[in-house]
Amino acid sequence: MIKFFRRIRQNLLMENKTGKYFKYAIGEIVLVVIGILIALSINNWNEERKERKKEINYLENLKIDLQHEILNSEQYAEYHFKKVQACAKLINGDAPKNIKDAQVYTDTYEVVFRWKDFVPNNNTFKELLSSGNLSLIKNDSIKNGLLELENNYASIAGNEYHMRREFEEYLYDPHVKNISAIEFFDTTTPTDGLLIRLKAQDIPESRRDKVISDAAWQHNNQTFTNGLKLAMMNNTGLGRKHMDQVAFIHELIQLIDVEINK
Repeated sequence: MIKFFRRIRQNLLMENKTGKYFKYAIGEIVLVVIGILIALSINNWNEERKERKKEINYLENLKIDLQHEILNSEQYAEYHFKKVQACAKLINGDAPKNIKDAQVYTDTYEVVFRWKDFVPNNNTFKELLSSGNLSLIKNDSIKNGLLELENNYASIAGNEYHMRREFEEYLYDPHVKNISAIEFFDTTTPTDGLLIRLKAQDIPESRRDKVISDAAWQHNNQTFTNGLKLAMMNNTGLGRKHMDQVAFIHELIQLIDVEINK
């Protein structure tokens, strides 16, 4: 093709047709420029298609993570609200008077005592950040929503840290320092890594008075009661945060669905 155009230019020069030569040269330049623009356009289209494919893949993975996060957050909300109910029962109940009361009291405060740190399902978002591919997400509403969700995760972690400190000072430490621990577990029988839970009637007569008095002391201790009140307040706040997060994630998934289906 190049030889063909070169031959035409040479013929025009040999025939001394300078005007036609320049017109032809300009036309040839225009054709070359058009060809370059078309090539660039095709290349850009291919790159955009590749980026869009990556974006869709990330959006689909984000959606899967967020769907798991809805269940995760709902479970954590329930976990915190159960603690709130247990705190209310301990605060408003009567001091244990017999071994069955002590068992109910122990079962209830163990609900409060159980600790589980929140772990979000955000693997895809972390990959987007670490790989520098967050810019592939073109929809600013989705991008800002993901960033806001990360801020909420950080807020939950901060609240958990604050609550853990109060648990240790007002609940765990007074409990461990002043009463006999795990009285309703059999510590004498080897098992597969699990302690056997005892019922009230299984507690030996020789230990019952101590178990009852310990539970009554804990119920009447002001430090412990204050810890329950703080736990009630903090768990209420965290439970609500998780429920608000569930509603927010539902909205974010809707945005992602619209973007995927464009």
